[in-house]
Amino acid sequence: MIIFKDKREGSITVWLCFVLTVMAALILGLLEAARYEGLKSDAKEWSNLTAESLFAGYQPFLLEEYHMFFLDGSFGRKKLDIKTAEDKLTLFLNDNLILSGTSKGIQMYHMDSKNVEITEYCLATDANGKIFEKQAANSMKQEIGVRAAEKLMNQIKSVTSKNEPEKSPDIYMEDAKSTLDTLTEQKDQEDVTPTGPVMENPIDTVREIKKRGILGIVVPSWITISEKEVSVDNCLMKRDISKGTYHQRVNCGWYEKILMQEFVKTYVGNVVNPKEDGAFSYGMEYLICGKGSDKKNLEKTVNKLLLLREGMNYLYLQTDEEKKAEALAAATIIAGVSVNPAVIAVVKQGLLAAWAYAESIYDVKSLLSGGKIPIMKNSVGWKTQLSNLGAVLSGETAQESNGLKYEDYLNVFLYGKTVKQIAYRSMDLMEWDMQNIKGFSDCRMDHMITGIKLKTEFSAETLFLGMFHNDTIGKYQFKEQTEYMYGE
Repeated sequence: MIIFKDKREGSITVWLCFVLTVMAALILGLLEAARYEGLKSDAKEWSNLTAESLFAGYQPFLLEEYHMFFLDGSFGRKKLDIKTAEDKLTLFLNDNLILSGTSKGIQMYHMDSKNVEITEYCLATDANGKIFEKQAANSMKQEIGVRAAEKLMNQIKSVTSKNEPEKSPDIYMEDAKSTLDTLTEQKDQEDVTPTGPVMENPIDTVREIKKRGILGIVVPSWITISEKEVSVDNCLMKRDISKGTYHQRVNCGWYEKILMQEFVKTYVGNVVNPKEDGAFSYGMEYLICGKGSDKKNLEKTVNKLLLLREGMNYLYLQTDEEKKAEALAAATIIAGVSVNPAVIAVVKQGLLAAWAYAESIYDVKSLLSGGKIPIMKNSVGWKTQLSNLGAVLSGETAQESNGLKYEDYLNVFLYGKTVKQIAYRSMDLMEWDMQNIKGFSDCRMDHMITGIKLKTEFSAETLFLGMFHNDTIGKYQFKEQTEYMYGE
């Protein structure tokens, strides 16, 4: 009986050992499964942290001066260097993993990095400027909502939606001049002595005005025109720029374009509010014209403004019966009472065009003096006299309280440019300013990285399952795909 009793106790002990072993395996398996999920989560977190560590090294000048985040992909050198970016990522990742293993206690989530690779990258100049547009717009959305942008858009449309004359006012002046020259030749051949009153021809006055340097006429005496020059031979629009491999789909419309314009206006100057420490003092005029000097950009912008105002003024004169009658009377005197009415009508239109041009000179002088000019004038706001157009050269301008400022008209011209022109020329200004700073002379905007896709690989040993036998299921392998983009 004693021996039988010992056998029963022994069988219970074996069964209990078997049950405990199974329970231990189950518990350790559950622990290993939980650890696996923790390792997988850590791999993703380490990958994200590594990308953030790289992008924390943003270009400091561009952030300080323009409040835009870019990573210099050349790392201070002359060429885009993605390999160096990968080396830095590897270093950041290894440093983070080493630091994570220095904490006190048992490290149950230790991993080793196997590979770090940038699979795709995006540059500031990609997508024909839309990458730049998106970041600039995102930085302004907190300041300018859709309603405020719509107001700016409507202001632009109020100018661009106006009907233009059938022909340029200059053509009307040339037609009138040619007609009068023909009449003079005929009278000389017929030896006809002019009779009746004689008056100075306003068309001749305007032609003489046009021979003078326009900036000397319209720029106020207290403004000293900037003499800054920069070679544009190697600007972004002309050179062979670097291109990223990250083909991000960027959806931008009128709202983003308005925001980009407003962003750029904050950091670049114009002739009324110049940026004295910039590569150009008149950055807005450069965005519009793209010339290599402040003076050339200003001159071209002024001519655009004169042309715009001349057309608007000419259209107004077609609606003012009193001024049309005055022009008809002058045309009759200049051409001669006996001349064919059709000829007088041509001269009349030439006089109206000359009058419109003289008024546009007044308008631009007023705008450059800080005043405002309405899009379409009325009889009260009209300033010049047909009988004395030359007075516009020396006459003072009055400050109008209604209408658009100089910067508002620049908005109209700027919106007429493509996104690529605005973005690339904005980045030209940023690049030239940056290259004037010690240590950044080789930095280029087409080397500025705005985002990457990153692939990281990790390995980790089994822990709890390895208690039964080393390398029961071998090492874990984790592959993570990480995407990082400034402004996202």
